[in-house]
Amino acid sequence: MKKLISLLALAAFAVVSQAADTNPVETTFQRYWSAYAKKDFVKAAADVSPSDLEETKAAVLPVFLAGQGSKAKDAPEVLSAFFGKTVGKARETMSAVDVFVGLNRVVAAGSPELFEVLKDAAVSIIFVRSVSADAAEIHFQVMVRGQGDTDAESLVKKDGRWWVKIKDDPKQTAESFKELFAGK
Repeated sequence: MKKLISLLALAAFAVVSQAADTNPVETTFQRYWSAYAKKDFVKAAADVSPSDLEETKAAVLPVFLAGQGSKAKDAPEVLSAFFGKTVGKARETMSAVDVFVGLNRVVAAGSPELFEVLKDAAVSIIFVRSVSADAAEIHFQVMVRGQGDTDAESLVKKDGRWWVKIKDDPKQTAESFKELFAGK
């Protein structure tokens, strides 16, 4: 009987420990989501995996630089949103955060109604799944005007903290913009 009680106590402790371990994941996600929904892309980028930001910059920035001469109908508006106030040679040395911000300004310019709705959205975490000691998935629900939808984000632990992973493949993102600048 003592062994059974000990095993139950150990199991209960493991469950509590597992739940406690999700708090940093949840905190990172909530901070990211709050900033992103408010279109504070610089603040949101502070919680995005630095390696994901660098991969995105490496794939996407050359496409936007090359796209500056594009005659495609939507190119001027997309380029203006992406580069913002960055002009001239400074565009060539944009940081990974600047590229993330620029991409999300393009999304916001193309879907202003999305961000109008997001600022009033309520997000609730359904559960956090630990994939490994350094990887987790956070499943959440977004409620807007009585309507709900669920989604998930991946996070990784590096250098002692949790980071949100970028969902979109940077190479596919770059290809989409290449097509846009080519007028396809």
